[in-house]
Amino acid sequence: MSEDAAAKVDDGRAWEEFCALLAKAGAVIQRDDLDTTRFDRAEGLRYLTRLLQAGLTSFVEATGPSHPVFRPLPDMVKMGLDNPDNHYVSASIDARRDYRITGKRHSIHYLSIAAQNQNFAARDKISGGAGHLNDGELALAPDGSFEVIASQNEHPGNWLRLAPDTKQLLVRQTFLDRAKERPVDVAIECIGEDGAPAPLDPARIPGQLQGAALYALGCAQWFADWVVAFHDKAPVNTFHLPGEEEHRRVGGDPNIRLWLGAWQLAPDEALVVEATPPKCRYWNFQLGNVWAESLDHRFQRVHINSGQAELNDDGSFRLVVAHEDPGAPNWITTAGHEHGTMGLRWVLADSLPEPRTRVVKIGDLR
Repeated sequence: MSEDAAAKVDDGRAWEEFCALLAKAGAVIQRDDLDTTRFDRAEGLRYLTRLLQAGLTSFVEATGPSHPVFRPLPDMVKMGLDNPDNHYVSASIDARRDYRITGKRHSIHYLSIAAQNQNFAARDKISGGAGHLNDGELALAPDGSFEVIASQNEHPGNWLRLAPDTKQLLVRQTFLDRAKERPVDVAIECIGEDGAPAPLDPARIPGQLQGAALYALGCAQWFADWVVAFHDKAPVNTFHLPGEEEHRRVGGDPNIRLWLGAWQLAPDEALVVEATPPKCRYWNFQLGNVWAESLDHRFQRVHINSGQAELNDDGSFRLVVAHEDPGAPNWITTAGHEHGTMGLRWVLADSLPEPRTRVVKIGDLR
């Protein structure tokens, strides 16, 4: 690091440049192509604070690729129509090194480990995923424990392929029933690295602060563009299915295909979503806001999965999205939102049926 970088700590420029970059993120909330309301913009400001938390955790607080630690996203950080059934943990790595991942499977419904380059601080360099393992591909010991080697060069046993530009390892854990399932115990180490991380280097702090601000700015811009494109791919209150390459580029699990859409409902309207699930490991439907944050599932039903939905006699389902409870068994509340995003996931499915949709008056449902 240069002497000038260290000098920015002494004279205050490090903080001033961080704040100046962060101020630019506010322009995303003022975009006119998302048709935002005051409510949406207020959510957007909260969204930026959440993205900044994630950026600070990744760039300032991380112990570095020589001493990685799997860490969850900060509480309530949401992005990219994140799955409310998921618990995500990630670790920053250097693809020139080899890593050992150890853990115990326990009872979580679905587990996957992915090698990714999802650095939204450098959005023009996002290249998607490299190697990927799901729990069906992992060799487990009798007690459910496992070891995975993550490297560019192939290893015997459980191996996760790294690409030259891989920047992080992401562990997705999907609950079918949070009250009954226990998530995975998982840890990571850089092979051949001993001792503790080096002490704080003052010359690195300006770059770390800039990285955190650029993460918030880049992530907000990237997903706003993503949502705007929904309207070009399907009418409001219907779905489109991104291609496999697009799904991979945004870091998607190759075993998961996600139908995406935008929704909008008047106070007296409901959106009916119908499909016959394929043979699959798991499915779910969820709502998000205009920023592609999942809605808060802790207090209201804003999503539903294959372990919760009531099915018809023929195996199909009918979900009802509405502002008020219409008395339907699979009611999904809008949680005070008049429009937003939505997704329906098929996981390890033998086909990808398109969900059918129609908007009806609430009175007609009753």
